Amino acid sequence: MKHLIIKAVLLATFLLLPSLGMGFPNLPLVDPPLKDKTGWNLKGNGLLYISFDLDNNGRADYHTVHFVIKTYLTSEPLKQLPGFYKGSPVFYVNYGPANQIYVISRKALFYAFDVDEDGTWDLMYKDMNEDGVNGNETYYESPSNMFSVPSQVAGNQN
Repeated sequence: MKHLIIKAVLLATFLLLPSLGMGFPNLPLVDPPLKDKTGWNLKGNGLLYISFDLDNNGRADYHTVHFVIKTYLTSEPLKQLPGFYKGSPVFYVNYGPANQIYVISRKALFYAFDVDEDGTWDLMYKDMNEDGVNGNETYYESPSNMFSVPSQVAGNQN
C-alpha cells in the first residue's frame, strides 16, 4: 500500500507540474551584468528598463525593470562611484565632460521575456520582495498575449 501511495504521488507530480509551467521561459538565476546590456530606457515614473540578449543573436530577449534611487550629474571619475553606493548598481550616461549617474535598486522589480524578439514583451514576472530570482516571483502578465495562464495561477497575482 505504501508503494502505491508513493507511485501515485510521483505520477501526479510528473503529470501536474509541467502543465502549470505552460512552457514559460525560466528566469536566469543570476542577473546579467550591466555591462552586457543591449539597451536601456529611463521612464518618467522613475523606472529604468534594461535589455539583454541572452541568446547572443543581436536582439534583446530579456529585460529587467529597476527603481532609480538617485540621479545626478557629476564630473567625478567613474571608478570612485561604486564605493559610494555599496550593493547598488550604478548606471551612467556619458555627456562629454560630465556623466549622468543613476543609482538603481540592487534587484529588479520586474523581469520580462520577449520570446520571439519582436520588441513586445511576451511574459512578465514581478518580484515584490526585490530579492532576486529565488522562486518567489509571480506571474504578472503577458503583454503580447502569447501566454495564457491557468486561472489558479492568474488568481495568485499581486
